[in-house]
Amino acid sequence: MRLTAPSFVRAAGLLWAMLVLQVVLWPQPAAAFSEHEQREQREHHDNFDNFGDFGESDFDWTILQMQREAIASQEEQAREAGRSLRRQEVEQFQRQQSSEHQEYFESVLEASQAALRAPRGAYYRKPGDSSQETPAGAQQVEAGGVAYLYDQGVFWLLPGPPYLVVVAPYGAVVDKIPPAAYRIVGKAAPRYYYFGTFFEEKGGKFEVIKPPAGTLVSYLPDGYRLEQAQGAALYTFGPTSFKPVFVQGVLVYQVVER
Repeated sequence: MRLTAPSFVRAAGLLWAMLVLQVVLWPQPAAAFSEHEQREQREHHDNFDNFGDFGESDFDWTILQMQREAIASQEEQAREAGRSLRRQEVEQFQRQQSSEHQEYFESVLEASQAALRAPRGAYYRKPGDSSQETPAGAQQVEAGGVAYLYDQGVFWLLPGPPYLVVVAPYGAVVDKIPPAAYRIVGKAAPRYYYFGTFFEEKGGKFEVIKPPAGTLVSYLPDGYRLEQAQGAALYTFGPTSFKPVFVQGVLVYQVVER
């Protein structure tokens, strides 16, 4: 078959077009990628792997931080609970101290008021006082087989020195009583009171007696004890107890049976 010139040209053009198309569409081997493209792909994969590692590490760090914060919060709550308990203990102690101080203050105030009307300038020594010197002009007396020195309403225990002041013993008989002793109104034999001691006149002398219940006195001596009995205040001096009462609006102290 003889090709004419125009036919040959068309056939050659068609063949060229098929070759170009085959080159374009034919798959290239991996080695055909440029070195630059391969480096970019490796970096892309490396970055992806690193991103995965970073994400896991960051998550673990966040969990650890949350655990630390939770532990710190629990420890702070425990410390605050301890501080709160300590504050409560301190406040309770302060209230208790305040209450005890108030009770003590009131007892001192009561004590001061109880002895407020005691004779001023009178000779008196409360039980427990002592002296190295023998009381001048003292009278020696005996009661219950025990020897004492008596001077101006005060009894000193023998022997001495030191001489110790004691509560007046029942049954002791003395020649005279202090000028500041006052007479207790009553129908019985004349009785006198001086700083917690009760005397009864007998044949020109004076015997220390146990006061009958109900006896009223205007003051109490220094050295008594303030006690509570059935919710009421009692003042005890030696073996004798008194309770505060009002007679015609005046505060006095009444002997009570113990």
